[in-house]
Amino acid sequence: MTCELTAASLEDTDRKRAPLIIRNGGFARVWVAQLLSQSATRMYQMGALWWLLGQVAAGDRGLASGLFLMSAALPPVVFAPLIARAISRHRSRRVLGSAVLGGVILTVALAGFAAPAGMPALAVYPVMFGLAACQALFDPCLTKAIPELVQDGDIEDATAFEQSSFSLVGMAGALFGAILVERIGLTGLVMVSALAYLGAAAFLSTVHFQPHGGEVQEGSGSGIGRAWQLLAGLPFIKLALVCFTAANFFITATFVVLPLYTKNVLHAPALALGLLEGALWLGMLIGVFTGKRLPGHPGLIGGGCVALFGAVTIVPGVVPDQTALLVCLAVAGWAVGAVNVVFVAAFQRSVPTAAKPVFFSAMLALLGAGFPVAAFAFGLAGDLLSPQSLFLVQSAGLLPIAAALALRSRRDARLRAAL
Repeated sequence: MTCELTAASLEDTDRKRAPLIIRNGGFARVWVAQLLSQSATRMYQMGALWWLLGQVAAGDRGLASGLFLMSAALPPVVFAPLIARAISRHRSRRVLGSAVLGGVILTVALAGFAAPAGMPALAVYPVMFGLAACQALFDPCLTKAIPELVQDGDIEDATAFEQSSFSLVGMAGALFGAILVERIGLTGLVMVSALAYLGAAAFLSTVHFQPHGGEVQEGSGSGIGRAWQLLAGLPFIKLALVCFTAANFFITATFVVLPLYTKNVLHAPALALGLLEGALWLGMLIGVFTGKRLPGHPGLIGGGCVALFGAVTIVPGVVPDQTALLVCLAVAGWAVGAVNVVFVAAFQRSVPTAAKPVFFSAMLALLGAGFPVAAFAFGLAGDLLSPQSLFLVQSAGLLPIAAALALRSRRDARLRAAL
């Protein structure tokens, strides 16, 4: 009996030492499905955006790209209450499967329509909106479903894998989307995206979820006003939320400015745009894993990172060089990844447990709402100002926000020292 117990213990120890995706095959397959689904959406976004810029006149490219990116950014904000209800009321496997099947239907329909007659320019907007809506349903559902796929002790590692997919897909999806749209055209790229969605559906069909019990609490949805009331005793957290909502407006504008800069200033191909966006996402990925090591008050770190992003955007506004822009975007991405880790950890420690569901849903709604506005505003401004000027506008908007965060954190430090 003792020998049997010892063997079982050794086997369990070896299992725990194995990588997460090896000892949790179900989660591994769902994670692969997430990578395929996100990659399909990202490839379509990159390819359709570059194709669209080639279809419109130079003076209309800013508005065209801004509206297209708005169509990609609106669904998570507009449908947030519907998505929350669908995730809470239906089984995870059904929600995830419905999301990827929606992607299959949209891409197959678009490819079938465009193959004989060519791709209609207006069609890319509603399809982007639909694919973004499918992805907006898939990603939070997977976050909620992690406890149904892994043991309690593996939740943190599984969450890290899930979150890393955004940066991985940001790099790979942007690059492959740029390459494919130039090699096989937009219709061919849409067909590849359809195959990726089909692959995601195939992986999901092999996974068994273990639903956890528990009732959904009414009133636990995303209420910004309610979150504000719950944070009455946390003035710095309030300030941080306001500052990062404002900063996100200027930071996400990078995805509008970059295509215009690549097309109108660098006169480079789609592959260059893929590499530039890839550098930004690579920087974010590195920042996610290194930001937690930064010493100091979160306000000072946040102010420094926002200031760093604002400072490096000055360079492409003055020096139109692709290599310099690659380096600047990698540094800017690192700043975003680092500040995200530092402040999410600070929110986890500072926000009362009872307020966390409302706070984090409100936080995501606020941060997400900035991108559609930035896409429209910077897209419209892109037809009036040069892309270099837009980079300088980003810098001018971010530096005061960084100063506000840093000054407030210093004041808090002095108050604590006096007490």
